[in-house]
Amino acid sequence: MELQSRYRALRDQGLGVAVITYDPVATLTGFADARGIEIPLLSDEGSATIRAYDLLNHEMDPARAPEDRRGMMRRLYGIPYPGTFLLDTTGRVTARFFEAAYQERSTVSSIAVRLGDALAGAADRAATRVTTDHLEALAWATDDVVAPGNRLSFVVDVTPKTDMHVYAPGDHSYRVIRLRLTAPDFLRSHDVSYPPSQTYHFEPLDETVPVYEQPFRLVQDVTIPMRRDVDALASAPDATLLVEGVLEYQACDHEICHLPVEAPLSWELAWRPLVRD
Repeated sequence: MELQSRYRALRDQGLGVAVITYDPVATLTGFADARGIEIPLLSDEGSATIRAYDLLNHEMDPARAPEDRRGMMRRLYGIPYPGTFLLDTTGRVTARFFEAAYQERSTVSSIAVRLGDALAGAADRAATRVTTDHLEALAWATDDVVAPGNRLSFVVDVTPKTDMHVYAPGDHSYRVIRLRLTAPDFLRSHDVSYPPSQTYHFEPLDETVPVYEQPFRLVQDVTIPMRRDVDALASAPDATLLVEGVLEYQACDHEICHLPVEAPLSWELAWRPLVRD
């Protein structure tokens, strides 16, 4: 349903979208009619295309399942590992995004951010501005409405102040800048995405370290797990998801290294309940 909500905007950007599934045509037609789905749904009954691309989810093989789970496995056998392919106008695959669990999916906006889409910004989203003695930052989430199984991104656009730098990952003992999410504890964090850094040479110590002196973007992907307790939270009337975190960093200028900073951040996201029928 998240993809359907973005379908017309994607078309306006000149992007085509199609979904391929192992379900028969009648099932897809009923689902599309009931839910107002406009996206083309392609039936790969028998999973021929899924197998050709080596995407078959072998974890759903009933022959490998315990006796009490074989009935469910028979119903699910044939599904692919969940993922998204991006193709150019010639049909060549230019990028792909896959998850380990079949219930999990990257949101459209998180994929755009990971691709470095210039249109993926904070202009039309609720954002938190952080101003300290050393930098300014704009923190925002790629999605305002989420559901169990979503992989989304929390983004921080950072601008160091004049003559200031903060530290990039590397072989040094300074506090590397990062976004650390602290709550809720069920969120599964992935590795932070860092842009290329600059090299800074501190002459008094003859020290060379990787830093950021120019504006840059941090991207922290998280997955909301598909679990019963999380589903219960998402299904509660008027429930919201409060995500809390801190922006950690250490800043220096050409003379002084300042004490490490932890700037608190939070986002309140709406839940999109799962479609069960």
